[in-house]
Amino acid sequence: MEKLSVCIDDYPSIYFNTKDDVHLFSFKVFNLSEIKEDLRIEFLKIGDTVVKTQKEKDHWGCIHFYFDDHFIGIQILSEIVSDFFSVPINLLSVTGTSGIYGVRRAIDWVMSRQETIAKCSFLSGETNEEDLKYLLDTSRITETLELSMQTSDDFQYSFKYPMQLESIIFFRGSWFSINNLFVTNPRYVWMPETKFTNEEMNLFFRNWLNGGNSNLRTLILSLQNVNIQTVLNGIPSVLRETPNNFLYNGPEMEINHYFSRFFEIRSANGDVASIVTDNGVHKDFLFSFGLTGRENRILWNQLLNKFLFDNHYEIMKSTIKNPVSLQEK
Repeated sequence: MEKLSVCIDDYPSIYFNTKDDVHLFSFKVFNLSEIKEDLRIEFLKIGDTVVKTQKEKDHWGCIHFYFDDHFIGIQILSEIVSDFFSVPINLLSVTGTSGIYGVRRAIDWVMSRQETIAKCSFLSGETNEEDLKYLLDTSRITETLELSMQTSDDFQYSFKYPMQLESIIFFRGSWFSINNLFVTNPRYVWMPETKFTNEEMNLFFRNWLNGGNSNLRTLILSLQNVNIQTVLNGIPSVLRETPNNFLYNGPEMEINHYFSRFFEIRSANGDVASIVTDNGVHKDFLFSFGLTGRENRILWNQLLNKFLFDNHYEIMKSTIKNPVSLQEK
């Protein structure tokens, strides 16, 4: 099924791709004052409204639509495409200074049209804690939640519905508590800003050993100061050497990387976790990734490449359903 993405930023746009992410077409919405002099103006009647349009000269052939109000324009075009192809909005993205249009306005509009939405991305600096609460309370997300919203040191939140997602990506996740981590169960988590302690991560691993966060395959967190002895305190573990390089398979790309050793722990249901440590000089990170067998050895993320070559500190936790020998090719 085709995927419809709606991006509300400084220049709102619509992207329409196939299920394999092959680009079909895209629209961009501008104010009437932004009409380009070097492009031909054409007119399109939408309902009772005549809209000025222009087509880019590049191979993408992006069509520009001009409205008095960015948000009204993106609404009209999104609904036309959604209704014509009988597909829901797959991604709602609000970035840049576009928060002035209102996170709540965007959420209310999408949720009034469909029961759920697969992916939401809110990376706007023009939002506040009440907007964040409203987003988490109201949006019924099924796959991916991506956030970058500034909060105060004492901000807290309790999820009102189960977060059984594929991915959680919080660029500013200092408000996200260890209890939040326990009750959410995504496959992939990336939070480069947290307040988790070594003691809390010890509790997390103990919870995982007893079957908690069973859906988790990839976890990337920053800690103020990682102490592997505290993280593994009271948890049976085995130190293993890994002289061979491994192919890291991630959601976006494949990366070849080397590591020398890791601590292995095993859960009550037979899953295996590998915790890899590497001392760094800037920020301490805890990396978790899943291993599912010989043909798909290690789930990886492209962002990890940057951290590794910046000489950060990493701890990588692997969940292995069918463990294989580290010496196997």
